[in-house]
Amino acid sequence: MTTRRTPEAVSFVLALFFVAVLNIPFWRLFYRVLAPQSAYEWGFMAAVFLGLLAATYMIILLLAVRPLLRPVVGLLLVVTAAASYFMLEYGTVIDVNMVRNVFETDPAEAGDLMSGKLLAYVASFGVLPALLLWLVPIDWPRVRDDFRRKTASAAIVLPLAAAALFPFIPALTSTFRENVVLRLTLTPSNYISALQKYAKLKFKVAQVTAVEAIGTDAVRSPASEPDARPMLFVIVVGETARADHFALNGYGRPTNPELSKVADLVNFPNASSCGTDTAQSVPCMFSGLGRENFSNADAARRQNLLDVLARAGFDVIWRENQAGCKGVCERIKTEVLTGLKHPTFYAYTENHDEILIDGLEARIRNLKKDTVIVMHMMGSHGPAYWKRYPARFETFKPVCHESQFSRCSRDEIINAYDNTILYSDYVLGRLIGILRAGADTADTGMIYMSDHGESLGENNIYLHGMPYALAPQAQTHVPMVAWLSEPLRKRTSSDNGCLQYNGKINRSHDNLFHSVLGILDVKTNIYDSSLDLFAPCRNAKVFGQQGVVAHGSLQ
Repeated sequence: MTTRRTPEAVSFVLALFFVAVLNIPFWRLFYRVLAPQSAYEWGFMAAVFLGLLAATYMIILLLAVRPLLRPVVGLLLVVTAAASYFMLEYGTVIDVNMVRNVFETDPAEAGDLMSGKLLAYVASFGVLPALLLWLVPIDWPRVRDDFRRKTASAAIVLPLAAAALFPFIPALTSTFRENVVLRLTLTPSNYISALQKYAKLKFKVAQVTAVEAIGTDAVRSPASEPDARPMLFVIVVGETARADHFALNGYGRPTNPELSKVADLVNFPNASSCGTDTAQSVPCMFSGLGRENFSNADAARRQNLLDVLARAGFDVIWRENQAGCKGVCERIKTEVLTGLKHPTFYAYTENHDEILIDGLEARIRNLKKDTVIVMHMMGSHGPAYWKRYPARFETFKPVCHESQFSRCSRDEIINAYDNTILYSDYVLGRLIGILRAGADTADTGMIYMSDHGESLGENNIYLHGMPYALAPQAQTHVPMVAWLSEPLRKRTSSDNGCLQYNGKINRSHDNLFHSVLGILDVKTNIYDSSLDLFAPCRNAKVFGQQGVVAHGSLQ
């Protein structure tokens, strides 16, 4: 005769599995934060374990009714196993930004995260326990008896948990207040809370029925005469590049051989991002709201920089080699190149970023109207760094050819990443070369900034997407460069020496909106000259000699 288990026994085993096994990332971080040595500290860890076990047990016990227990907890087991794997493998945490990344990535990027190790982990710690839960016979009590037994369990478990935690309340309060990241590693509460916030955000965005027009007064400056030469300005949105891996910013490796040759390049070594993921940073940098005032919902309710430029008379084009423009390009011409096979470059399902500049020479030759092109790079998007560059750019070796970082040394991971920076440097160098050659017939220029940075194993953290307040500098310190052709500098009275000197001032994504309006001579009441990178160095008669510093401070 098969022994039937009580709901209480099943709930306890499940609670123990969730707390002890599926929360290994939490316990690993908790141990590192606490570094227990004394009996009190070890007692504190034990008390937290008992408290979590009691809380998890009571929650599962509430779900322990015939229609709910197996499907709901079974699903939680599988999802929690997946969440636990990613936190273990990449040292990341789970909040609303990470959940947004999961839902808004494209199939190719999602595929890069799939691996045999992931499937084995989820199968072992998610699917198998869920299957056992379905197979174990449970002795379901009658409703009245069920209520009585659950009440009795609560009367025993909760006081015992409270008694265990009571001596450690000061330590509990201070530890979790000072280490917010601990909450973001505690499953399943971390992703359940994040899912709730993401759903709320998507609901707010879905409620937007009309988009507010901004810069309705936008016009070209009178200096932009109808008979003037056409202008082409390129905005390059990089992906996952970190500033401290640019040789231009002092990195010990020659990752910028092409950009280093550009004598009139303006480098901004102290630039910061608006967010730590693409879905946050890209809408933010084009919104004009600034990081402090930005929200995705607010950005969805209003037009952005590209709309203002189009209103001012520019032909605006978005060229996409990534997972979408995150709503920024909805109202302008978009050329999606992601996954497009191109005989000139690669017989690949994923193109490298050189495809973004394909045909640019012809565009310049045939330019009839002032044009702004936005190029959205694949850049250095991980974890499959080795896919982001052609084989001839595999300079730094040996290279990690795995999405499972645990199979590679940190040096191999960094080598692969640095090769992506090397290739991005080549693409940017080629772009500037094309724009320089085109300056015979058009006023050309460009600005590049990455959307966010990347962690490469510092403190056992990889990839990106950490909450901004907790994110390491590696995820928020981004490379940023600009180049203006001599005709464009003359047209806008921009002193390049001054620009290069002022580049050392702290900058951010907040500067893009106003800098583009300024350099393109767009007049509108939403323009803020204090945020224009180029404004301090325009019109030498006003600003005088090279090296004028304005709107910021040097480090």
